[in-house]
Amino acid sequence: MSNTPVPSAKAASGVKRPKRSLRRNLLGWGLSLLAVLLLGVIVFSFIPSPIEPAKWSAPTAPSFEEAGPWKQNNKLSSAQLVTDAPKSPEFITFDKEGQLYTGDSDGKIYKVAFDAEGNPQKAQVFADTKGTPNGLIFDANGNLIVTDIKKGLLSINPSGSIEVLANQVDGKPIYLANELDIAKDGAIYFSDTSNYGSVTFKEIAENKPHGRLLKYDPKTKQTTVLLEGLYFANGVALSADEDFVLVAESYHYQLTRYWLKGPKKGTSDIFADNLAGFPDNITRDEQGHFWVGIFTTRLSFVDQMHSNPWLASTMAKIPQSLLSGASAPVKHGLAVELSPQGELIGSWHDPEGTLYGVTTAIKHNGYLYIGTAPGGSLGLHRVLLTK
Repeated sequence: MSNTPVPSAKAASGVKRPKRSLRRNLLGWGLSLLAVLLLGVIVFSFIPSPIEPAKWSAPTAPSFEEAGPWKQNNKLSSAQLVTDAPKSPEFITFDKEGQLYTGDSDGKIYKVAFDAEGNPQKAQVFADTKGTPNGLIFDANGNLIVTDIKKGLLSINPSGSIEVLANQVDGKPIYLANELDIAKDGAIYFSDTSNYGSVTFKEIAENKPHGRLLKYDPKTKQTTVLLEGLYFANGVALSADEDFVLVAESYHYQLTRYWLKGPKKGTSDIFADNLAGFPDNITRDEQGHFWVGIFTTRLSFVDQMHSNPWLASTMAKIPQSLLSGASAPVKHGLAVELSPQGELIGSWHDPEGTLYGVTTAIKHNGYLYIGTAPGGSLGLHRVLLTK
């Protein structure tokens, strides 16, 4: 007989019981978690959506692979940093002395001077709107006219003193003053992006027009609505002859033209459509060509959502804080040049995504200056233009 002790039945059962108990506990926890998840899905499905989305089939995006003006290149990849003082330089303008001005999302407006060789000097704070300055252009009197998404249409004199020109129209608020251009007679054309009052995923999902094109008359100090029903009204630019003004409709990938003179005066039409992304700001160069910053190339999920209202209404239920990644810009820098007739002349790319989230492209003294917005790359850049 062996001297090896044999465990009793009681001892053996004592060894196995904890394992069975653990498996039962894990199974119970798993079933409880599944029940909670299923209950959450059921409750979520019965929560009413905050929007009633409109169905829209977006046109197929232009290809970056095929030969033509959209063909991918590396023209923006050689961009050099001008200043990193403004983290998000939404728009860029220059005064008569050639000094650069740009705003940042924290309210500060910066001024950048250049030396005799054209090298940028350290950025200096020019003013602080305590809001979010987007568009900036100097008027004939040397005042910096600013569209601030929180404060409205502002005028800042050379000493930095700020005056509110307009924050209401027709007795209602100007919800989100975004971009502007100034005519030779002093009239200011500017966009009121959306009556949502902020950039929100719900508006993208809803796919309904909430933007306007406005005009401020400095003589009468009156603001009027020229166009309404725009899909996220954004960049604004006058033609060289001031016979029309453009406004970007970011969420429908197009530029709309409002006629100021001629037989079509007071009417609008599409100037350029099916752009390869979300158009942001528009600038005009000395040739009368328009430069458009593309904040992000197409987001396939957004196009799918527009064609599927159920998906859009469901996504709109999710808290905004959880959706920031869904509409984040693609890391592909892009700006385009259009003729005075709206034909695409060429596109400027940074496919590596070192420079992305482009809002503004403006030509000045042999360079193309590039602005960006929150979510994009940081700092103000420029690319040397070659003839």
